[in-house]
Amino acid sequence: MKKRILTLTLLVSIAFGYSQNSELIPFVSNSKWGFSDRNGKLKIQPVYDSVGFFNTTSISLKYLTFAYVYQNKKMGVIDTQNKILLPITYHHIKNIDETFHFIAINEAGKSGLVSNENRVLIPFEYDRIDEVVNFSFVLRKNKKLGLADVNGKIVIPVVYDQIVFIDSNESTRKCRWRVSNEKVTDYLYTDSYENPNDEVYQTVGSIETTESNSTSYVLDENSKDYEEKIPIRYESSIFLLRKKNLFGFWDAKEKIGFKPKFKNLEYFFNSYDFNIGKKHYLLIQENNKKGLVDGQGKELLAPEYDDINKEFRYLKLTRNSETGVFFLSTNKVVFSNFNEIKKTIELDNDYVLVLVSNAEDSYYYIGENGVVFKD
Repeated sequence: MKKRILTLTLLVSIAFGYSQNSELIPFVSNSKWGFSDRNGKLKIQPVYDSVGFFNTTSISLKYLTFAYVYQNKKMGVIDTQNKILLPITYHHIKNIDETFHFIAINEAGKSGLVSNENRVLIPFEYDRIDEVVNFSFVLRKNKKLGLADVNGKIVIPVVYDQIVFIDSNESTRKCRWRVSNEKVTDYLYTDSYENPNDEVYQTVGSIETTESNSTSYVLDENSKDYEEKIPIRYESSIFLLRKKNLFGFWDAKEKIGFKPKFKNLEYFFNSYDFNIGKKHYLLIQENNKKGLVDGQGKELLAPEYDDINKEFRYLKLTRNSETGVFFLSTNKVVFSNFNEIKKTIELDNDYVLVLVSNAEDSYYYIGENGVVFKD
């Protein structure tokens, strides 16, 4: 049961909607978790029961990179140097996007708001705190509602049965709320925090493209290189080529292909790479074993696999009852002692990880660079 709880914690950590930083990767050793770099070199020793990924939030030009960590069923926050930002004493912690503030639940089950330095902004005396529009927080206490601003100041007292955001006025920089209880229904105004930052800079990065010049085959309609051009269903410009019971491939639009040379060839799927354009993948087969080639006939996987299945950003490989992963981004193949693939994770810079488990219900990550993040 303990391992299943740990797994759930890991998956929940992944689900938080932040910019997930890929410089440090969760690493497991002897059922304890720490962090390594992308190459598997330890940076934070495995001492935690569980960890989440590092996330980055920002205010103006200031950045906070942090990760949730877990010990003894309690939760805390660390930075990339393993400095404790919030002690591992809370039942739950959630960062407020575009702030350095965290809604936390203490051991008594009460909610408060704390800064990244564990400074209490809203005291731990509320049954629940929820983030709402305008960087504001609804406070719930003894079945009554109130409102606090982004700095933790109570701007609507906790005496109402209902609080509803109505609108904001740009000229007055005020927000209007409708409040009501058994005695009164009224409209109250609070300061607008639609942009609480002093400075906000938005930039668009440069975009670079490269054209592929490695086309291996150019088809002439009068070519004697094939006897039959077989259309691929749902793909108007893609064909298999047949000659003397050998098969090749041709993409008429992208002008990518290769002459017939495989005894068994099956079109698998395609994807689009912004730098090089369309990428094709085709299955080959020899002696009842499957392999993979690209749209130019280059062998990506030798025909030695019992099965090849497409998943998000990777292929699931089966060989002699073992499970493996082929990363589409790097063409890396990873076989380890796992028997089940749980989840695909994309970090910043499009770095791809998959969470796997083995027969002992132990979980770890493997990366697109072929690194297994465990001892």
